[in-house]
Amino acid sequence: MTGVVDTLRCFRLRPLAALAAAVLPAVLAGCTPPDPLPLPERPEIPFGQGRLWQVEGEGLAPSYVFATMHVADRRVLDLPEAVETAFGTAEIAAFELVEDPKAVEALYVADRLKLTGDEDLEDLIGSWSFGILSWHLKQRQLVPNIDVKPWVMWSYLGGEGGYYFDDLDWLPDREVLDDWLEGRAVEDGKEVIGLETAEEHFDVYDKMPLEDQANLLKATLERYSKRKPSAPQVTYYVEGDLAMLYALWQDYLSWLEPASAEVLNDRLIDARNRVMVDRALPLMERAPTFVAVGALHLPGEQGVLRLLERQGFTVTRLH
Repeated sequence: MTGVVDTLRCFRLRPLAALAAAVLPAVLAGCTPPDPLPLPERPEIPFGQGRLWQVEGEGLAPSYVFATMHVADRRVLDLPEAVETAFGTAEIAAFELVEDPKAVEALYVADRLKLTGDEDLEDLIGSWSFGILSWHLKQRQLVPNIDVKPWVMWSYLGGEGGYYFDDLDWLPDREVLDDWLEGRAVEDGKEVIGLETAEEHFDVYDKMPLEDQANLLKATLERYSKRKPSAPQVTYYVEGDLAMLYALWQDYLSWLEPASAEVLNDRLIDARNRVMVDRALPLMERAPTFVAVGALHLPGEQGVLRLLERQGFTVTRLH
């Protein structure tokens, strides 16, 4: 499958939505559905509104948690004054991942992306889904590699992006928000910390049971072959409407087999939220810290902010 492995060598979990926005419309050219899917209703959830919070605890200097969006859009990169102030105050900057290019290069190689058992990709997803996949790839003059793991093809088709961005103004010459902030932190002489390793990022999908990987790919092929899902995700983010971003995620999960949806949500969101909190707290205890992680990790009962509250910290919205 010419080009897929090269594409995934530089792939990280963080910018999956960006990958979806850049790749998926072209992949599915010629299969334009008549009407978009309706948007879900906005839920009432903890921390459903905002982008920046202050975290305080006894004996601690204030630290901050900032919701990021893994895209390069001028509206996203135009930080509010409150965010600039918090970022400038912090001595430590913590991100989901501080990329080590050598570590990533060692992970995203053909041997690690290939199936190792007796079943091939068509066996796992079935002839019907494999035929749809083949048709879509043919539009880009590609053919599916039957030896590749289902999560690799799922990622190539947009992964957990779920919905298209229908309002993304991509800046091809700019870094995504997280990487841009990381670069600024280095320039400012802050201590820069990754809350996860490259291996942990890779394992979120790679260690997922093959049956669940196959279910993710089959659901994506079925949905995108029927009706186009789209939403103004950048607008929601800029407005701090994390509840709507959460609603889109929950709606995407509803497309999947319930067991696979539970596995994906736990591996991608809930389990990582717990890890992020566990690793951020020692940093906050040491010095004022600016924690910048994807917006979906913050709202809800299992979100980072609620987990901090449960540990006795005061969480106050600043923006």
